[in-house]
Amino acid sequence: MIIDRETFTELAVHLKLASDAILKTARHLAVLSNGEPESEEHWAGTLDSLMCMNSEITVMEKILRALMEANREEDASQIASPDKKSEPLPS
Repeated sequence: MIIDRETFTELAVHLKLASDAILKTARHLAVLSNGEPESEEHWAGTLDSLMCMNSEITVMEKILRALMEANREEDASQIASPDKKSEPLPS
């Protein structure tokens, strides 16, 4: 699979943001599991972090699908027009 630098960077950024959201979710869940009295804030924070993670993963999925489709189209065009290097040269 071929990927350009810009698309790779975009995927890396969204992966980092999704990782950050997972970490925030884990922190909120750790506080919730201890039964702290201010749990409403952490429930809201957990939900917010999960929604952020979902958004980032959705964006990454769209980028990867577009990338796979572009590579599929490139492969199809290469099959449709094979190289003419194997043909003998005219004398």
